[in-house]
Amino acid sequence: MRRKTSHDRRYKKSVWSQNQRLQAVSTYLMLGSMAETAIVTGIPLPTLKTWKTTDWFKEYCLQLQAEDIQLMDSNLKRVINKALKATEERLDTGDAQFDQKTGEIIRIPVKAHVALKITTDLMTKQQKLLDNPIKEEVERTIDDRLLKLSEEFARFANAKYNTIEVEVVEIK
Repeated sequence: MRRKTSHDRRYKKSVWSQNQRLQAVSTYLMLGSMAETAIVTGIPLPTLKTWKTTDWFKEYCLQLQAEDIQLMDSNLKRVINKALKATEERLDTGDAQFDQKTGEIIRIPVKAHVALKITTDLMTKQQKLLDNPIKEEVERTIDDRLLKLSEEFARFANAKYNTIEVEVVEIK
């Protein structure tokens, strides 16, 4: 990957493409070190340090991190669905166990304490999902605002007003 050089020969600064900048940001996020990023990308370390303070660098970082979180979330959902299907299948058909007498694999019903443990764990997780923490936070902030407003109204109601005596003078 070759970079363009400046047209003005008085300056030795180079012009970096948008693709190279994006590659630098993604490399930095993967490696976590500016020095290693400079070695891998071929972009000088002082240039990378300058870029790190700019808004576009921070925006790229946030965008790439959001994409990673979304990808990880979709992968986790797939794994959770597989685990739930396997658990449901075990509850329906039982655990597989090797029978030494016959030499075959037989199905034994899941023990009650195991089924109870699965049930309680899933119910607590479901309850946590239903108790939306965002809703509680919004309610808390609204309560805080109302409390501040009531304090301000009480302060206004108890304030003593200074009256100024004014003499009316007619101007002719």
